[in-house]
Amino acid sequence: MKLWERIEPTNITKVGRRTITTKTFQLPDGRKAEFDILYPDGQEFVNVLALTSNNRVVIARQFRPGPERICDELPGGFVDKNETPREAVLRELQEETGYIPTEVTLLGSYHKDTYMNATWYGFLAMGCIKQAEATPEETEDIEVDEISITQLIQNAKNGVMTDQQTVLMAYDTLKELEETI
Repeated sequence: MKLWERIEPTNITKVGRRTITTKTFQLPDGRKAEFDILYPDGQEFVNVLALTSNNRVVIARQFRPGPERICDELPGGFVDKNETPREAVLRELQEETGYIPTEVTLLGSYHKDTYMNATWYGFLAMGCIKQAEATPEETEDIEVDEISITQLIQNAKNGVMTDQQTVLMAYDTLKELEETI
C-alpha cells in the first residue's frame, strides 16, 4: 500500500471553537479527493489517569454536549503553544481537579479518530494529593470525584467515559495495583 500524496492548498475554516482542515489527496488510481479533518495540523492534547496514594482514580465528571450526557473523564485538554505535553498534563490536572501528583509517566500517544489531525498523549500520575480548588475554564462544569480502579475499568468497557485509550495503555499497571488493594 502506498501513502497518498497531499495536494495543496489546504483550507482552514473556524467553526465556533473548532477548526476544520480541508485536505486534498491524489489517490493511487489518479483521482483527487477532499477530506474535512477536525483540528489544525499538529494539534496536541493530553489526558491523565491520576491515582491517589491509596490508588483511587481522580476523575472529572462533566456534561458533554456531543453525546448529551454526563461522562466520567480523565482530566486533560489542549497542549498550549510553547508548552510540552508533560507541562500541559500537570496544568490540566491542577486546573480541572486541584490535584498535584508526586510522579508522572508518559504512557504513550494515540489518534482518537482517523479524521482528526490531533495527537493525544496519555499519562499516568501517581501519589496525587488535593492541593487546591479546581479552576475550570468558563464553559467547564466539573464535579471532581475519586473512584476505584475496578469502577474505572468498568466505565471504560461500558462507554461511561471518554479517553478509554489511556485506560488501555495503563491496563497492566492498573490490574497489578487492583490486586494489591
